[in-house]
Amino acid sequence: MKIEAVWARSVRLSNTTLMTSYGSNAVERDHLFVAVATEDGTVGYGEGSPLPHFSGERAPEMQRVAAEVFAPALLGRDALDMEGAQQALRRALPHHGATKAALVSALFDLQGKRAGLPAHVLLGGAVATQVSVAGALGIEPIEVALQRVAELRAAGHRTVKMKVGADVDRDVRLVHAIREEHGFDVRIRADANGGYSVAQARRFAREVAEARLEYFEQPLAAHDIEGLVQLRASGLVPIAVDESLFSLQDAFDIARRGAADVFVIKLIKLGGLHVARKVVAIAEAAGIRCTAVSPYETALGVSANLHLVASSDVFAHDSELGVGVSSVAVPGVRELSFQGGRLVVPAAPGLGVEMPEGFFAPVAA
Repeated sequence: MKIEAVWARSVRLSNTTLMTSYGSNAVERDHLFVAVATEDGTVGYGEGSPLPHFSGERAPEMQRVAAEVFAPALLGRDALDMEGAQQALRRALPHHGATKAALVSALFDLQGKRAGLPAHVLLGGAVATQVSVAGALGIEPIEVALQRVAELRAAGHRTVKMKVGADVDRDVRLVHAIREEHGFDVRIRADANGGYSVAQARRFAREVAEARLEYFEQPLAAHDIEGLVQLRASGLVPIAVDESLFSLQDAFDIARRGAADVFVIKLIKLGGLHVARKVVAIAEAAGIRCTAVSPYETALGVSANLHLVASSDVFAHDSELGVGVSSVAVPGVRELSFQGGRLVVPAAPGLGVEMPEGFFAPVAA
């Protein structure tokens, strides 16, 4: 079953994001969508919505890379040879994880359709039919954040991720304000996006210790693995890594050095589901828990993450998958089922999300 065609399209969609230690939020974002077709007419779809400040990719350039570099590397290949496809993408051009993630998702979608199986079965598991999702708070005034927590709880979310890293005093006050208003009925995780110094991170962890955070995500700069090791050894709070985890090799090194309790899994960092499942295997072996994060993607991108979560019980924390963080949709695409703080894992073959007819018609790779 040979790959006969690859299509790519960049689309700008309304999509409010969160204020973080990186800077201000945005009201529109560019998303990359791809389709991969085989000679028998089977078509798989994938999404790779980048975080430019995070990985350096932007969707318009991703569309060109997909068409001019990655499509030629895939055309004529066996669509069932996932490892071969991943290696072909690696040889064609390094990095570009979000673009690769979109194409790999499309291949899983295609394979699932051919086999009549949902993608999580191809990934090796079916341990969940629903996935609990967390809500999120940007860096905003405390009174605004508290109102947001109340809204998230009313929508069924039981975990709140708060962005920190710009002002330790404000961050500590907010943690205690949430605990005072909501008690321990809501789980709290804090994400500094590498915005703290070692001293600031230690202070924050120490001053919120009684609040029992679920975990403290990327407190230090991505390169400071030794700092993460020392902070984790303090025993003040579990440590999660995000910006420090961009590859299979990163995962191995972090696990070997004991730098994290939690891996934040983002397909756009790792190059897609195939490599992500290998990172999950390292986590399984090392006793590290995982959280799937894809906050600004449409139903297509979110579905890929749901299938990954359903493939392993190492995903012990609520995922961050669109709902409760942002809301973005492609007209004509059916939304995923969300109720009581949980998203339903699609049971249809492949990823379980179809794109509108003619969506890729203007652009062929």
